[in-house]
Amino acid sequence: MHPLISSDQGYGPLRNGRRPTRSDSAMPLDSTSRTAHRWADHEGWRLFFRRSNIVPLIVAVSMVIPVTLIGTFRLGELLVLALYPFYFRQILKAMRNREVFFLVCLGVLWLVSQVLSDLYNATSMKNSLKGLGSIVLTMTTFLFFCGLYCRDYRNHLGTLLGVFAGGLLSSSLLYRYDGSNQGYMDNLWDFYVSGWAHPAFTLLAFLLYRSHPWIVFPIGIGYGVLANMYGGRSDGLVVLVSTLFFLYLWIKLNSSKRDLRFSMRSGFLLSALLLIPLFVLYVNYAQSGALGKAAKMQIDLAKNPYNPVEVLLLARNESVIALDAIYEKPILGHGSWANPGHLLKLYLLKMREIYGAAAPKRLVHDILPVHSVLLGAWVFSGFAGFLFWVYVIYRTFYLSNQLLIHGTLAMVAIAVVYLPFFSWHVLFSPNAFARFSWPMSMAFLIFANAYHVRAKTD
Repeated sequence: MHPLISSDQGYGPLRNGRRPTRSDSAMPLDSTSRTAHRWADHEGWRLFFRRSNIVPLIVAVSMVIPVTLIGTFRLGELLVLALYPFYFRQILKAMRNREVFFLVCLGVLWLVSQVLSDLYNATSMKNSLKGLGSIVLTMTTFLFFCGLYCRDYRNHLGTLLGVFAGGLLSSSLLYRYDGSNQGYMDNLWDFYVSGWAHPAFTLLAFLLYRSHPWIVFPIGIGYGVLANMYGGRSDGLVVLVSTLFFLYLWIKLNSSKRDLRFSMRSGFLLSALLLIPLFVLYVNYAQSGALGKAAKMQIDLAKNPYNPVEVLLLARNESVIALDAIYEKPILGHGSWANPGHLLKLYLLKMREIYGAAAPKRLVHDILPVHSVLLGAWVFSGFAGFLFWVYVIYRTFYLSNQLLIHGTLAMVAIAVVYLPFFSWHVLFSPNAFARFSWPMSMAFLIFANAYHVRAKTD
């Protein structure tokens, strides 16, 4: 029997004071293991109240609080820098992990490419400091969370609680100081809900999927439907993909063959195929206006609304100008915080071709609006930045698949939520995702996988 369905539900590396053995992994869920089953559920809740969760919780909560110094930082980033001396030995230990070490090497290459790009493009000192600082803070935060998790990857549960609380704090502050903004109200879910609802779904999946999967399925489907109704189409999409994979994995674990070596690949491919009928429903409801003005305008503008690629490009039209910028300078990019006037004019012209009178008349961005971590790294840092994030996507898939094979179901549930979340946001979200969300999540995948692979081979 696969370790995912053992009586030890994977709520941590210790069970009754010892590490799990292969005999633990092979224990069936019969009547003799009901006590262990209940104990594991209880232990799952207990993991949220450990003292080791305090630091990651506080850092994660404070990531939503902006602090203006030379540029705009987050309070969480300043806390990370202040705490570095206390975790320096653990960070050095974490760097012995090959995944961490190679990511750091690629991060250094990314930073060097940014320096060369800024020199080549004669970038101003102010913009150069912004671009270089963003890369340094991304990698610094990543290493800090690696130091937190190398001793016990379960500390990520404290981080998840902090992200949830931070989302609630961010939503309340946004409503308090800018609640009358019509743009926010038109995209209610993205600005006021997804910041706390997505980590809440992750926590529910961690706690409930092993023992109560039929609670997770309707919650995930309901989440996706509500998100689409209130302006959170991308957030609803990634949760629906996760939910479909949860259903696939549940069917797989209850079948006679429990070989999960190819489940991550085949499962997400099947989930993507199942999205096709859901996409058709989305188009029909969007055309009727049931999903809001933005969704209706997006579908109405499409020459073929049933072409998902065209609909996606209409939703993420910044990719068009990013590709033009990359074509101009594919090796070193345009430099930190680049905002070339001729590309902005070209972008406005293309928007006018697509949106007509509804197109924006001018842009007030202080940076080219590429709206993609992956393409943005290439535009501003050159090919080395693009290479870094391609590698991140690849290793996210690999580590998630390894965790599925070797790990336990509670931790796999987190990975199942993270994989589509990572993939979407690296492709279609601005650089803020790279600085504030990616480091803590990637560190979790690395050290959860490292622990379970080591435990499996011991």
